[in-house]
Parts: sequence; structure tokens; C-alpha cells
Amino acid sequence: MKDLNKQFSLILLYALLFQGLYAVEIEFNADKTLLDSKKEILELEGNVSLKYQALIFEADKIFFDKKNDMFSGNELKFSSLDNFFYGAANIVEFSKTKLTLKEVEFSTCPCEEKIWWIESDEVSFNNEEKIVSSINSKIVVQGNTLAYLRKANFPISSERKSGILLPEIAINERSGLDIKVPVYINLRENLDLTIEPRIMTQRGYGLTNELRYLGKNHNGFFNSSFLQDDKESFQVLETDNLRWSFNFLHQQRLNKSTFFETNTSSTSDPFYLTDLGGFMSGLSRTLYLPQQASLSYFKKDFSMRLDLNSFKLTNPLAVNQFQRLPGLKLNYFFNKNNFKLVLNSDIAYFNKGGSFRNNEKESLSRVLFNPKASYLYNQKNYFLESSISLLYQFKNHQGNKNTELSPLFELNNSLKFFKLSKTTKIILEPYINVAFSDQKKIINKLKIDSGLRFNPFKHKQQFGSLFLSNQKDIMIGTKLTHTDKANNHFKFEIAKLSTLGQKILFIEEKRIDLPEPFSLKLKYKTNNGIIFKSHLSLDSKNNFNLTSNSISLNFNKYKILIGHYFARNIEIYNLNNNSLEQKKINSFEFSASVHLAKNWSGGFKFINDLEQKKNVNSVLSIDYENKGMVVGLAYMKSLELDWVSILENDTFKDYHKDRFRLFFELKGLGSIGKPKESYLKRRNL
Repeated sequence: MKDLNKQFSLILLYALLFQGLYAVEIEFNADKTLLDSKKEILELEGNVSLKYQALIFEADKIFFDKKNDMFSGNELKFSSLDNFFYGAANIVEFSKTKLTLKEVEFSTCPCEEKIWWIESDEVSFNNEEKIVSSINSKIVVQGNTLAYLRKANFPISSERKSGILLPEIAINERSGLDIKVPVYINLRENLDLTIEPRIMTQRGYGLTNELRYLGKNHNGFFNSSFLQDDKESFQVLETDNLRWSFNFLHQQRLNKSTFFETNTSSTSDPFYLTDLGGFMSGLSRTLYLPQQASLSYFKKDFSMRLDLNSFKLTNPLAVNQFQRLPGLKLNYFFNKNNFKLVLNSDIAYFNKGGSFRNNEKESLSRVLFNPKASYLYNQKNYFLESSISLLYQFKNHQGNKNTELSPLFELNNSLKFFKLSKTTKIILEPYINVAFSDQKKIINKLKIDSGLRFNPFKHKQQFGSLFLSNQKDIMIGTKLTHTDKANNHFKFEIAKLSTLGQKILFIEEKRIDLPEPFSLKLKYKTNNGIIFKSHLSLDSKNNFNLTSNSISLNFNKYKILIGHYFARNIEIYNLNNNSLEQKKINSFEFSASVHLAKNWSGGFKFINDLEQKKNVNSVLSIDYENKGMVVGLAYMKSLELDWVSILENDTFKDYHKDRFRLFFELKGLGSIGKPKESYLKRRNL
């Protein structure tokens, strides 16, 4: 034996002692090294650290056998360079491209405790592909064997790798036992594909896939789904059992000023989303599916947009609506010394379509020109903006030509008063906004808008270009904001809309009296996570009332939301029945996410219809979580749609009468199902 007692690189060692043999790139550090040149065995002892390709091995003693290209040691610990993959082995065999570990256990859990791991007779590491292949393995969770795997592959870095992901399992009354097994395929660094075979015991079998791509100047995805549906209730409505959906989105920058975008989706039948929900189709539950494409060009003072704006209506009883096929918008901007000039023009051709069942055909062409000039005056705490615009429209509807010219004058006045001190900041802003247009009683005018509007609360009412030229409005109000030293915020606004004359809308010879409400909004937010919101809108003329109040508590151990929403005499024009309808909403919501114990948390949400005196939406969930795993169970029951979400937030929940959901995650490996947060919060369109 020869005592070297010095740190060496094994590459240099082989070059000196084993001439003619290939050098393997292994680097080591040790307190003591002993070499047996006859047996070609190197003994490393004391704080041994050995680096082989992307792995680092550590032990008190390691024996390196050159004849058999292997090293061994008791409790030989290893980890990848990024600490994503780690474990222990007794025997290690190596070559230039492959490393084999025997009698090994490993994990990718981001935890210090030994929560879950994989025990294998043999594990092979391929450095080129950065994957681990194991033989005769078992997954152990907190000392209990969860599953046996004869052969399996695992990634050894946080980079995306192809393979079978953990399945998702659900039970609901419409589909029965629902199992899907996603398969992820990493085609390139910027291209991947996920395929999900699916079996539903009460329906049949299906397939969902998602293709994603990303380039320097472009990105997009393509989702599609297929279902061989054997459910008898569906066959009463549709004769074709093969059901499908797709969604394609592509965005691209052609140069620094030109952009292209397309977003198109469709389904085989109008019941696809309402029947199966977004969880099957990969699409959000929505009232219409977009089929759009646009080419946009931007400069400092000019913009141009060529677009196609079509859609597919998901309501099976919906009638055809006007679609923009195609349109061209030209806009010019000029701004100097508080004077602004905007020239907007729009040339478009409209054709009715979008319905699955309705065959009504109608076409229309329109030319629109809308110049607007405005001047801004700002002196100390006084703000004045005045503007005048003209709206010229030429329409050719089925050979009937019509020309309109509608002027509009707007005047916005406001004062801002500030009070600043070391402890508080107060801003008071009273305002008066005036809008006048010529008075024209327009009956039987066509609604021309390819972007369907569903939200009367969120979107500002439009006149002239959408429905009519009839406006003499005065809005008087005051805003107040208060912030204290502790960073508590208080916002308050009160306003009254008044009209000189009558605020009336005519559609298909039906008269709609538009509200002139008195409105009040209040929001108070504390620095410790308490938020109170209140909104009140009253209109005595139409007996239209709307109020919403909510309080949310956001603390470390629990989050609670309590809310009430009331709306009376919401006027809805039913295109199917050609009639006006009134709807009343009176709902109470109570939701919470609570930390129950050290590793336990739960959540619930109840939406109660106070008119029907019953819960229309309910969610219950419970989770167990530690540093290495999460186990959760959720139960959902829905009797009808969440109308508050639709009207106020543009959200549309998946509608399921009864459904159980299981969530299980081994951190660092994968998960089954969705966490409770997916069901407790409202999802955006």
C-alpha cells in the first residue's frame, strides 16, 4: 500500500498509474487516500466527496475498484448538483455515459424529513438524457409501501421530461367513476404535448390533449378533446355519439409594429360544455366560443386593425347574431398642449351566424367615422376636460340604406382637495360630468356588435354606436380617500345620475326605461388583512335596486368571506321569446379556508338563495399536508348556476350536481387531482 495523504484529481491519477486505459472524469476530495496498485483499488477515507458527471457522492469511506469500474461504500449518500434528486446506495458501477446504483433508495421530495422515497434493487442514471431508470422499485410514504413498480423512469432535474404523470380520479353522478391518465411528451425545449386518455364508467371513453409551443416572436397552444358518449340522456338530444371540442390560440409579432393573433374554438354540439364542463373539454365554461383573427399595426400617432370576429353560441336555443366578417379599423391620434384630436373610422361587413340550430340569414355593411376633439385644463386643484365628437354611420341592410349623424358633447369637472400630515392623507374630489347628444327616437334599429355583451354592471353604457343617439345625462358625485399612518385605507364614493327628459331604449318596438340610479360605494382595508366592501344602487323610477356587501378576513391561520348580493327588477330581453323578463337575485355567500391543526386544513363555501331558501352551491374540503406530501378530499354540490359571478365578475363555474374530488401530491414527484383552492375561488372566463 502507498499512502498518498493528498487531494488528487482521479483523472490525473489514472494518467500516471493506468496508462493506456481511458480516463473517466471523476473528481474527489478526501482526508486520506490509500492505493493498492496490484489490485487497482483506491481507498478514500475521511470526509470523502466524489463528483461524477451530474452527481455528488459523500461518505466516510469509499473503495474505488478500477478493474470492475465501480466504487462502493456503506451508506454512500448522493445528490444531483441542484439538490433536486438525492438518496443513498451501497454499490455504484460506472462507464463514460452510464452510472448504475445498487441497493439504493432515492427521492425528489423538497423536504428535510424522510417523508417519501423510492427503494430499488437497481437504478441506472443516463447523463445524456438526465433520467433515472429503476428496476424492482416500491414507493414508500412515511414507512408504508404505497405502490410497486417493476420498471420506471424518473427525472433527476427540475427540467421537463417525457413520461406518464400521476392519474386524476373523480366520482360524480353524471359520469360515474372518472379516471384519466396524462402522458407528458417533451418534444423540444420549446414544444411539448400532453395526452390524457380517459374512462368514464357511465359515459364511455375519451381523449384530451394539449400542445404548447413557444418561439422568439410567437407562442400558442392547441387543445382538443374527443368522447365516445354512450349516455342515454344525451342520445335523446343528439344522434352522433362521437363528441369533440378544440381551442387554438396563436400570437405572433411580425415586426416591431405589426402583430397577428388568432383565437378559435368550437364543439360538436351545444350541450358539450354544459353537459361535461371545462374539465373534459379543456375549455372554460362560457356563453360563447370565440372564433377570431386579427392583424394589427401600431405607430406613434396611428393604428390599423384588420379583424374577423366570429363566435359559436353555446346556448342550444340561441338564435343567430351578427358576426363581423371582416372589419377594418383606422385610428389617428394628435396631442399637443392639452389639446387632443382623435379620428376613429371603422368599415365592416356583418353576417348573422353562430347558432347550432337557427338558420336565419341576414347581412349588413357599415361605415363609421367618429372624430373627437378634447381640451384639458388643469390649474392647481381644478380639473376640466371638455370634448365634442361626431358620429357618422352609413348602413346598408339587405339593400335598405340609412345614414345618421349624431353629435355628442361631454364636460367633466372635478376639484381635488388635499390634506396631508404626518399621520394621515385625505383626498376629497367632488365632480360633475355632463353628456349631451341630439334627441332621436330610434325604433327597430339593429344591434351591431360582434363582441357579445353580458355584463350591465361592469361595462360602461354606450350610445350612438351601439343602440341609439339619445343622451342628456348629468352625473354629480364625490370621492373621498383616507390613508392613515398604519396604512389603513378608506375609499368612499357617492353619485347620482340624472337625465333631462326620459332615458329610454327601444328594441324591436319594446320600450326599456333605463335606470337613473343613486349610487354609493365604500371600501375599507386594514393593514392586518380585513377588507369591507359595500355597493348600493337605488332607482325609484324603475324600482331597480342593487346592493352588495362583503367582509373578508385574511389572516395566517384562516381566511373568511361573508357576502350578500341583492338585485331587483333586472330587465332581461329574451331573444328566443321576443319578450322582456325580470329577474331577482338574493343570495348569501359564506366561504372559508381554515388551518385546523399542525398539518390539517379545511375549507368550505356555501351560496344560499334566500328566495328559494336553499343552498344552490356547496363545497366542503379537508387537507393533510406536511413538507413532503398533501392529501385532500373535496365534495361539491351545485343546483344551479352562480348568477352573481356571471353578472358581476364575468365568471362561470363548472356546473355539477354532485362530485367528489381526491387530491394527492408527493412533492417533487407529482399529484393526482386538483387542490381545494380550485373549487373555493371563482374562476375567471
